[in-house]
Amino acid sequence: MTTPRDLYDLQVIDHRIDGIDTERQRVEHRLAAGVNRPDLTDDADRHSSRALAIADNVRGRRDEAERLRERLTGLESRLYNSNTSRRDLSAIQREVDSTRYQIDQLDEMILEQEEEKRTHEEAAESALTEMQDAATQWEDAASKLNTRLSELATEREAAEVDRKSMAAGLPQEDLQRYERLRRNKAGTAIALVDNGRVCMSCRMTLTTNVMRQLRDKSRQVPCSACGRILYQP
Repeated sequence: MTTPRDLYDLQVIDHRIDGIDTERQRVEHRLAAGVNRPDLTDDADRHSSRALAIADNVRGRRDEAERLRERLTGLESRLYNSNTSRRDLSAIQREVDSTRYQIDQLDEMILEQEEEKRTHEEAAESALTEMQDAATQWEDAASKLNTRLSELATEREAAEVDRKSMAAGLPQEDLQRYERLRRNKAGTAIALVDNGRVCMSCRMTLTTNVMRQLRDKSRQVPCSACGRILYQP
């Protein structure tokens, strides 16, 4: 005769298989979803393009500053040349001052633009790094998920072996009844009874008559409220 304990032990294995299947579905769903990687390619390209444009501009301003420095050298040579007439000195001095001012302005602009270029270069690098980090993290996560799938397959295979061995020793009629209850009762055919005379599945208090019947550990007693077979350890 099949006892409630026999069916409860079978249900423990079935619940273990159910848990494995649920976890496997979650893992497969996560793998199917793939990497949650932000697409920052456009941002990286935009910052890179801007940095290149600024670099070109900086080169042009450096060339301009270099020409002005060469001009300044010539002007200063004339300014301090004893052969330069006094009439020309004033004009040369104004030109020297103007050229120095232009050089200072260019140098200041070059420094500002170089700082702006670095900012764009760092932003582009940051965007690429963020995408690469996300890809690397996903590779690691995917490896672990695939490892877990293999573990779950092994666990399920072992659980199925245990189930077949246990089910083989049960009368077909009892097994069919158990399977029917499992389908109709959200996977739980056997309900535990706690010390407070309560069915742990539907939370209904059991009658004195039902509790009396449960003293016979070989008897399959259904819960009058939910219909599951009761088992009191």
